[in-house]
Amino acid sequence: MKKIIKYILIAVPALFLTKCAVELTMSSAGSSPSINSNPTHKMKIHGKFPFEDEVKLDMGLLFITTNSMCDNKNWLAGIQVPHRFMKSFPATVKDGVFESDIYLDSYSSGICGWEAYGVFALLESKKDDLITPYKGVFVNEKQSSEKSLMSSSNVYIGVIAYETFKEQGKILDVECSKKKELQWKDSPNTFRCKYFGEISRSIRNSSNRKANISSSQKKVEINFIDKGWKK
Repeated sequence: MKKIIKYILIAVPALFLTKCAVELTMSSAGSSPSINSNPTHKMKIHGKFPFEDEVKLDMGLLFITTNSMCDNKNWLAGIQVPHRFMKSFPATVKDGVFESDIYLDSYSSGICGWEAYGVFALLESKKDDLITPYKGVFVNEKQSSEKSLMSSSNVYIGVIAYETFKEQGKILDVECSKKKELQWKDSPNTFRCKYFGEISRSIRNSSNRKANISSSQKKVEINFIDKGWKK
């Protein structure tokens, strides 16, 4: 009996340490995805963009890990969230319309199950007083914090659904307007855009989630609407 207890006392901590080591290794592996050298899952994003002279536009595709073993864990707080990675794709803007090709398979799935999740519009001011981005906000491929994702210079448009749904192919509208950065009388106006449609709140895949961009779509129309910016 003493030998059994001794083996248990040795085996249990060893298994726990092994589990922690495996999770730590997978979490580290999930911090950045591997580039897919031959992406083929292309989606064309296009639509109206009447702010060509004031704002540079690129499209961003947010990738997340879907294997919970690769989650970014906060042991003290007892929480875990998927690793996130943003890739930007250049947009061509001419005569008030834009287009951009994004690739949903830009990164290999790997052991962490990297998957395209969210579509963003990445806005960069051509004039110093139009947009005040969060310091350190991504322009190209960088690990992105939750705060930078919610920056005024990035517009979260919709989630990618790996399923069919009733509103597949619906045109998406993004409203842009003037907004004062500070509530002072003489403070400058800043350029703000916001998508007002429904966006899934869940970052995990689920069979009943609502989304507004299906992975099966070849083209997605997104129109940026002037709601008083130029008036």
